Amino acid sequence: MRRSHAAANFLSASTLPSWPDESDPAFWHRLRDQFYIMPGEAYFNAATLGATPRPVLERVIEDMRTVETMITRWDYTPKTEDLISGYSPALSVREKLGRLLNSEARDLALTQNSTMGMNFIAQGIRLKAGDEVILTDHEHPGGICGWQERAKKDGIVVKQVPIPTPANDPQQLVDLFAAAMTSRTRVLAFAHILFSSGVVMPAKQLTQLAHEHGCLCVIDGAQAVGQVKVDLQDLGCDAYFSSPHKWLLAPPGNGILYIRHDRQNEFWTTLCSQAWDDETEGMFRFMQYGTGNRSLLVGLEAALDFHFRLGSERVLQRMRSLADRLRWGLQQIPGAQIRSPVHPELAGAVVVHRVQGVPADKLEEQLWVRERIRVRSQGDQNGVRQSCHIYNNEAEIDATLEVVRALAAQA
Repeated sequence: MRRSHAAANFLSASTLPSWPDESDPAFWHRLRDQFYIMPGEAYFNAATLGATPRPVLERVIEDMRTVETMITRWDYTPKTEDLISGYSPALSVREKLGRLLNSEARDLALTQNSTMGMNFIAQGIRLKAGDEVILTDHEHPGGICGWQERAKKDGIVVKQVPIPTPANDPQQLVDLFAAAMTSRTRVLAFAHILFSSGVVMPAKQLTQLAHEHGCLCVIDGAQAVGQVKVDLQDLGCDAYFSSPHKWLLAPPGNGILYIRHDRQNEFWTTLCSQAWDDETEGMFRFMQYGTGNRSLLVGLEAALDFHFRLGSERVLQRMRSLADRLRWGLQQIPGAQIRSPVHPELAGAVVVHRVQGVPADKLEEQLWVRERIRVRSQGDQNGVRQSCHIYNNEAEIDATLEVVRALAAQA
């Protein structure tokens, strides 16, 4: 998003660490300086909230100062920028998202999180009593509750397909959905990556399955954007929503909603303000959520710039290499169990693991107490969820393995 020249001159830039030399063998180690994470501490919970890079947060703060500085100059004419979000098209951000996701900007709306996107879809689609929506039994509340309300309110049927743990057979997952579909199925909805077990679902095959049965395919991409390649044209899904505050490292309060251009008129706008009924501008009508913090959109754009500067493929490879190191190391430890996939098509940057005889809360606690490693407990059956990102490093993975090895030997 643009910033006025006068405001730019008024604000003094914060001092940021220099960008590491691209040819430096210690590039990823030095990149850690671009984050606020405390020295000696390791953060492995991007599946809940990614660590926002320094340049991104500084852009947010700078823009908030700009808004306050320029507030008297805002005269609602085309010559001045809007100082709020919730009514404006924010085309520059949507165009950059389109570059990342292979989508036209007009087919993307900026929301506040995945839950908002899911509710736009679940509440906006025309369904009647008896119509079926099929999901997995591992959906996040933000990905299923809107459908459950429709079931209570309108009598639709919500069916949940049980996903094995660990899941290591892509075709089995497709077959489970195929077996659940009936002549009453209208929507096939699922998380691109399951939040609890890290399964990268066979999204393209499931989209094809849905279309073969004349159903809509809706994908919850909260865990996917920034963790795996997301090509909306290649996927072919009808709707997709995401939370870039996780793996894309944008500030919280940002969301993405995509509806395929030729299906957009099938959805009502359920959060209505000024342009709610204007279908000429594509997904802009889904951005009418009332006054919002413009500076968060500046942060989303800055996060995209940060991501593009590193290079999408490079980021994904780095995260995957760290997760693979963790998976391989855990497989060498008697008593350690991996509860997330190891199959290359289903595994991503999330590793869910446990130690036999050790409660999940204790494993989480001991990783922090012994090595200052922050993971998230997933319950005793699964253990802990460890999300590997670019601000992590090999030494932190190895320290994790040492703690697991010590606990396994004591159990």
